Amino acid sequence: MIHLFNNYLVQNPFRRFLNWNILVFLFILCSCSSSKTITNTVPDGSSYEQAIVVKSVIEEYDFVKKACPDCELLGQMLSHYKDKPYDILNMKNSKGEEVSYYFDISKFFGKGF
Repeated sequence: MIHLFNNYLVQNPFRRFLNWNILVFLFILCSCSSSKTITNTVPDGSSYEQAIVVKSVIEEYDFVKKACPDCELLGQMLSHYKDKPYDILNMKNSKGEEVSYYFDISKFFGKGF
């Protein structure tokens, strides 16, 4: 069967040209495909890397009220990480566990009153 196919390609050079171009195209297409996995890009405020970008302190408290409605505020702390300012709200949830929320405040911190 392979012999018949090879004879067919030899007798029909356009088909051979077309088949090679298809093979090259498929090879390029497969080699260009991305191997990156898609991850959740919505920050949850659980770390500096997952900090929520806000434009005001009010936005920080609004987020915490929605994310942890039964939480009690233990404290608020200003921190710097990789040359950016962050607010960290330390909370206590209804189970008595401490939870921290990180906020990127670079949009408004130090920009005037």
